[in-house]
Amino acid sequence: MSKISAFATGAAAVTAATAFVGVPQPARQPTLRGTQRSTGATANGTMSSAAGLGLGLGAMGLIASLVRPAPSPAVRSGIARCAYDASGEIGACDPLLFWDPIGYCQDGCTKEDFDRRRAVELKHGRLCMVATIGMVWPDIFGKFDGYLSPSQNLKFADVPSGIAAVSKVPLEGWLQILLVAGLIETQLLKDQSFGGFGYAKYGQEPGNFGTGYWGRKIQDPAERRLKLTTELNNGRLAMIAMSGMLIQNGLTGQSPIEQLTAGHISPFNDGQGFFAFDPSQELGACPPLGYWDPFGMMAFQDEEKFRRNRELELKHGRICMVATIGMIVPDLFGRFGGYLAPSMDLKFSDIPCTIEAIYKVPTFGWLQIFALAGAIEAKNQAFPENYGYPPFWGRINTLEPEEKQKKLLAEINNGRLAMVAMAAIVAQNGATGQSLVEQFTTGNLNPFVGGYAQLDASDRLALRAEFGSGAGKSTAIPWDPIPEGLSNDIFNNTYVGDVGFDPAGFAKNQRLLPWYREAELAHGRVCMLAVLGYTVQTSGAKFEPFITRYPTDSADPLKAATQVPIVGWLQIIVVIALSELWRYENVISKYSQGVQPGDLGWNPTAPVSSP
Repeated sequence: MSKISAFATGAAAVTAATAFVGVPQPARQPTLRGTQRSTGATANGTMSSAAGLGLGLGAMGLIASLVRPAPSPAVRSGIARCAYDASGEIGACDPLLFWDPIGYCQDGCTKEDFDRRRAVELKHGRLCMVATIGMVWPDIFGKFDGYLSPSQNLKFADVPSGIAAVSKVPLEGWLQILLVAGLIETQLLKDQSFGGFGYAKYGQEPGNFGTGYWGRKIQDPAERRLKLTTELNNGRLAMIAMSGMLIQNGLTGQSPIEQLTAGHISPFNDGQGFFAFDPSQELGACPPLGYWDPFGMMAFQDEEKFRRNRELELKHGRICMVATIGMIVPDLFGRFGGYLAPSMDLKFSDIPCTIEAIYKVPTFGWLQIFALAGAIEAKNQAFPENYGYPPFWGRINTLEPEEKQKKLLAEINNGRLAMVAMAAIVAQNGATGQSLVEQFTTGNLNPFVGGYAQLDASDRLALRAEFGSGAGKSTAIPWDPIPEGLSNDIFNNTYVGDVGFDPAGFAKNQRLLPWYREAELAHGRVCMLAVLGYTVQTSGAKFEPFITRYPTDSADPLKAATQVPIVGWLQIIVVIALSELWRYENVISKYSQGVQPGDLGWNPTAPVSSP
């Protein structure tokens, strides 16, 4: 992918991220005392200005505002400025109501600030709605015939879908696009929202250019508000969709339709697109987990980065294999006789088999350890060599390729196990103050119970009183207060399992809270079935002959989904739709009659409340 395409991807992502502001709605406007209150503004939007023109004019406005002479502080007015209450504006609707996570409409936000952000939001939303269509239309319905630029022998068919098209359009074409966009903004729509802070004029209703709804003036206030809300929400969705498509297009090098038709579901390391290197085919991807990368270490990486990560994995694994032995062997077989440091009267028998040993070894001992390790590292860096199998015995390249692969795989897996084991041993050592062998010999298998625990029961109760529900804090997030709308009672009769976890603030909308619980339970049930199906698929227990005559031999469940024929997917969708309709008729629509969210009535003898 060209540098221009990569730059466009990043720019589009940043633009959409800054443009997507959870916007409020009309309510009352705190005004300046002594001034006339303006009517609540509803929002519509603006068609977009060209990016370059808008950015340039915005920069000019910012520079002009910076060079203005500061107002004289001699005259002070008694007028108090209040933050504009935007929670009643169009756009504050279900399910999030007034959503302003970044705090744009908090302290210091005026009506002018809100109008500017609403105009920007509408403009970006309208642009992204058109751009989203432009990202998929050419691949579905085809491109124009003829030439885009006869002088450069460039046909419309030569322009790819997606951000790669940016580098294909000639400079004269971009100038024409910017000119037409500017004429539409300034002459046709008479948009006055140029100039940025202190210069732009947004009118009584930002984004309303008097064009109406398909040329029709909507008279009914309720219908008009519905249409404006719909436009705003569609624009928000389009901004998110456009951001996702541009980023994925930049990562894969394919347009959305090309990705779907090629079965390119993941943009990372599947042999296609920008990250073509596939680490799942490398040594170490084996049953039962296959290719396992829970921390996403290979996301956005190439083969060189993989080799570097593999080298670190092997090195840490080898060290942890030795360290795990070192945490156990001294307690089982005894320590060396004699002195570790005669000058300090420190014997080997004085060194514990715990992490406390770190503080027992003198400084000169650590320097010797580091010097030896550094010399080995430097030698391997300058003169890398194959140590053979067994290592250091001089038997080089004696294994057959198949046997060598088996030995290397065993080393990787043993190193992984040793890293997990070492982490657990150190953590349990820190919790109990005992080595692993001491824990087993004393029966201290639970580090949190009994006389071996680092904190007794009274200390743990004190911590719970300070950070838990006893202090008015969330059980799930002990340092945060209980979210509005939740009880933080795990045995709540209505919402069992309420542990005060609501970082997004969904529970504020009490009217939709039963629906949220319904959705949570439905998703949980579906995921439980999906995990079961995933396990069955990877274990090889399939029912291929009874489902389809088409081959479904993939061990990858996600890839197997692409092998189900269209008729099969239609059947699945029909079954899901009928199930959802039944659930709506028998559960969701009967909340007011006492039916609890998620209660499908399959177990009439089940208790209706928690103990």
